[in-house]
Amino acid sequence: MLKQKQTYIPKVNNVDVTGWNAATDFTSDYIEFSESTSWLLDVQDWASVTAGAPVLSILVSNSQDGEYKNYSLLASSIDLTVDNNRVIYDEIFSSRYMKISYTSGGSTGTFDLILSK
Repeated sequence: MLKQKQTYIPKVNNVDVTGWNAATDFTSDYIEFSESTSWLLDVQDWASVTAGAPVLSILVSNSQDGEYKNYSLLASSIDLTVDNNRVIYDEIFSSRYMKISYTSGGSTGTFDLILSK
């Protein structure tokens, strides 16, 4: 039997990133991965977001409160104005913890984040 994916809503200060104000920068709370697994981050309900130069980066650490570093060059400063960039994934995630960093770049509107792991 295949392992079933879990859906997870990333949080900022314990608040879900749903209907998030696109003008507000954030770094999410940590997301724990108890085992190496594939993952997919979906930036949803983006239609209301206008203007600006919003970017998103995936940060990783092997310690919950440790130093978080960029996951990879491809997962750093991802331009969210490009449709295909709003689904980010990898087949194997070997770090223990992930954070998501978002910079609005002057954007307005709202969006959601959904993580499958």
